[in-house]
Amino acid sequence: MRHFYVLFCLLVCGRTISAQPDLNLTQIASVSNAVDITGAGDGSGRLFIVNQSGLIRIFDQNANMLLATPFLDITGPVLFGGERGLLGLTFHPNYEINGYFYVNYIDEATGDTHISRFTATSPASNDAVDPATELVILTIDQPSGASFTNHKAGDLNFGPDGFLYIAVGDGGSGGDPDNRAQDPQDLLGKMLRIDVDNPTGGKNYGIPASNPFVGTQSPTDYLDEIWALGVRNPWRFSFDRVTGDMYIADVGQGSWEEVDFQAAGAAGGVNYGWRCYEGNHTFNTAGCLPMGNYTFPVFEYDHGANGGQSITGGFVYRGTAVPSLVGWYVMSDYVSGNFWLLRKNGAAWESDFQPDVPASNITTFGEDDAGELYAGRLSGPIYRVTASPLPVELLSFTGTSKQGRVHLYWSTATEQNTSHFEIERSTENTDFEQIGQVTATGESATEQRYTYEDLRAVPGENVYRLKMVDRDGSFKYSPIVSVEVREPVDWTLSPNPASGKVSLLLDKGALSALRLSMTNVQGNEVLAFEESAPAFPYSKEFSVADLPAGVYFCRLDMDGKSEFRRLVIR
Repeated sequence: MRHFYVLFCLLVCGRTISAQPDLNLTQIASVSNAVDITGAGDGSGRLFIVNQSGLIRIFDQNANMLLATPFLDITGPVLFGGERGLLGLTFHPNYEINGYFYVNYIDEATGDTHISRFTATSPASNDAVDPATELVILTIDQPSGASFTNHKAGDLNFGPDGFLYIAVGDGGSGGDPDNRAQDPQDLLGKMLRIDVDNPTGGKNYGIPASNPFVGTQSPTDYLDEIWALGVRNPWRFSFDRVTGDMYIADVGQGSWEEVDFQAAGAAGGVNYGWRCYEGNHTFNTAGCLPMGNYTFPVFEYDHGANGGQSITGGFVYRGTAVPSLVGWYVMSDYVSGNFWLLRKNGAAWESDFQPDVPASNITTFGEDDAGELYAGRLSGPIYRVTASPLPVELLSFTGTSKQGRVHLYWSTATEQNTSHFEIERSTENTDFEQIGQVTATGESATEQRYTYEDLRAVPGENVYRLKMVDRDGSFKYSPIVSVEVREPVDWTLSPNPASGKVSLLLDKGALSALRLSMTNVQGNEVLAFEESAPAFPYSKEFSVADLPAGVYFCRLDMDGKSEFRRLVIR
């Protein structure tokens, strides 16, 4: 679908969407080749910005200035170019005491990944660290050759459990030709977890006893460092500082970008599917396990005009400067410049597409000690993530369908100099176009309610947005709302709930063809069949005995129209 990327949204009819913030970026500094931004957690008011060439710079938030002297300069040992270089930085949870911080870089001499520790002798005031304090914690072999210079990932962060998590790409080329992401004896294409405080076995790190594959010998021996597998190029991952949930943005191969999710307290050991799957879609399933063995993304977007080609993962906003942004995960696409907000709402996910943020080619996001968000570009600008106020403060926007008509409802909390609302609609075959206009109250500090009736809605999905116009002609768009207009068709799935076999029963006139498809809650198609020129009344029995218990969504396509039903499998 053109407007929605969270798969649940495709199945929603008349859903209420509360107002999301309208993202904006304010430049605070300039650091070329920025690939990571973070605070130290020491309360010093310093923001540390990673230059991919091998430098770490300090932006002093108290003085509002970029310090001239680098915090760390390791340009000598860093192999810089393309997707290689100094790629990640994180500070030890006890940095104020021990002065430890950790980096992820590609070594000039070998081309391999180094996870190294450096030490600041006076953590709270040390603005320049001696490169000679380096201790290489872990070396990860990278494949050699001109076609393997990409997919190094490079992010690393301490989790709420105090262990160090490391994102490792599949080693490069295209399509993971050696299937490294699925190889349990290779650290590439994995999320790793190690204990840097308790080294054992002659190494500079230990293995947490709770790592998911510790001691596994059958049927396959996995490396103990592996926390999760099946990632391609996880370009930035982060932990929600309030909930502890982990978000992993994984750059796609040729068609789909994705966000993977791990709830706080999870036991690890999941397989995110690459190279068997790209997002929710089959890529190369040769030698792969059944679909149920993989964990699929909670969000994806395609490589179309409203998507992009290289996701840059961000953070869940937990600052105080933008209250309307709290709880939203912020991300962008490096190629298209599009931004998205993503938020978990109970068991479902909701998203907001933001194509008009005034910046592009975002390579990284970062948090300061207070939870405020920042973004950076290779060309230099470092931004603080803010939000612009809408012409009106929108409380809600919803739509319902009845007898082929769509009723839209919205309300505002405050209005200032507001002129009117233009109602715009898009369908599967059309872009947004204005279909009506409603005059605004204009000046109000109390809730105002509005309604509009679309008499010409078409069968299928109708997508609406409000263009909220000020008296000076400036405007902002509301979140979008999808309303499914359904034509009455008498068809049932019986029994429902089901456990073995299910019958599709359809009582309708002549049809040229029909197709039934079933998807799980992750949006993956698990069953489908079709029939040309079916006879009526129509009955078709099919088995669901091999499907896991849960809720499934059934879609019946008939002569260009679609109907949905929910099927529960016990």
